[in-house]
Amino acid sequence: MDITKQKKHWPFTFGIIAIVVIVSAVIIYLYHDAPGRLPVSAVSDETDGIIVSWQDGSGINAQRIDSAGQIKWQKGGMRIADCPPGNGFDLQSDGLGGAIVTWNDLSDIPDEHDDPAYFDPVPIHSQRISAKGELLWSTTLVSAGRKWQVVPDGTGGAIIAWDRYRTYSKALRDNYLCVQRIAPDGRRLWGDEALLIVASSPFQPVTPEETASGVRGTSTRSRPTYEGEHYIVTDGTGGIIVLWEEDTGEEDNQVYASRLDNDGNYVWPDRVTTTATQLISAESDGNGGVKIGTPQITSSSVGTVKVYAHINGDGELQPLSAWQPDITRAVSDGVGGSFHIRVDERITSSPRTLHYTYYIQKLDESGQIVWPEKLLFTEGINIDAVEYIADGTGGLNIIYQSQRDSFPCSINALRLDADGTINRSEKETPVFNLPDIKYQAIVDAFSDDSGGAYIVAVIGKSALSGDMVYAQHLGINGSCLWGDGVRVD
Repeated sequence: MDITKQKKHWPFTFGIIAIVVIVSAVIIYLYHDAPGRLPVSAVSDETDGIIVSWQDGSGINAQRIDSAGQIKWQKGGMRIADCPPGNGFDLQSDGLGGAIVTWNDLSDIPDEHDDPAYFDPVPIHSQRISAKGELLWSTTLVSAGRKWQVVPDGTGGAIIAWDRYRTYSKALRDNYLCVQRIAPDGRRLWGDEALLIVASSPFQPVTPEETASGVRGTSTRSRPTYEGEHYIVTDGTGGIIVLWEEDTGEEDNQVYASRLDNDGNYVWPDRVTTTATQLISAESDGNGGVKIGTPQITSSSVGTVKVYAHINGDGELQPLSAWQPDITRAVSDGVGGSFHIRVDERITSSPRTLHYTYYIQKLDESGQIVWPEKLLFTEGINIDAVEYIADGTGGLNIIYQSQRDSFPCSINALRLDADGTINRSEKETPVFNLPDIKYQAIVDAFSDDSGGAYIVAVIGKSALSGDMVYAQHLGINGSCLWGDGVRVD
């Protein structure tokens, strides 16, 4: 054997391996960080059109599209704020044809973890934009902190909750859950400093006695305590229900709730201790109360089951209501019942591939089966993402994103009638029928309240990423009302 000759092949082989690794890394980087994944959100403009907001490399923008698919504001959109990429933002309807955009601004936060200012509270801003594209609030700064959430008040204003923390030492924070209501004209209605709902136990240096008892580290604080996990929902009358999680120091945490009216007064005299052990989600019950999604281990054959911890409008705990197993997803049908989607996974070898098969079933408001489970998508369809949107008549609009070679390549739609009939043509409706487009990724989809749906997507001519924002309006019959789609950005 010629060992010398064999050794000469190693540099070549190593070079091929290096090239493969580098190319793979570049593809992954492009997919996750390129404009194809840029932040985009959309809401209804209350007149059969939509308002879309997106963040590009230099700031946050917004655009309105009317019911006919016509751009209403300046070309390229209204500039809401100048801020670098990576700043989170939220878009909410103001209920009067405009929108409220809220964002955190990292412009003055250093990138270096060794800089103490890296851990400073991040400024939070909010701006209202009218139906005509006018910026209405002269002062945008709300406060500074993290984990902010916005709920419209229904009159053109908004209620914002956030953790107005103070840095104790680097990533250690003393936490303060605050809420503020902003009037339609931008005034702060709940005081200059907002309302404090709950504060954490303060961090303290570990004493020699605590060290001797087994406490680790140099700082500690007592439990139970709020640590920055919270959620707010509207109470339907201009107020909110505030939920927060407290670390008990045990295996399970504890979730509490308080209700405030539109003047910031407490409706429930005392905080409500819920049956929830973790804040997964929350939603209004439509009658001044709240349903809290929380995990609970039961003796059910499916193991972990999610339940609703329910508080009514008077602050009274209600019996737990079964939600759905982890393996399913529940979607309201808009008329009291729900659709339950189950996804089966199957792994094949040679090559190793993960296959999905989708099933759907409908239940009425009492949980009784309306029609049995049926096949929705077979494993032969390479589904990357699915949006389920109630049509308001007991049916469902299904918007799904297909992929090719791990990249989203097309968005299609089909309709499920209330009786379970799947209106599936030989070729489902393409949502964006544009030439030379290789990349299509759903970023938002919601009902038009008339049986159809709005879809917003990032689109590109490269198979790896997108650099354009498009919107489409699907009618109740599945037709594309805005032609091949409307470019927003």
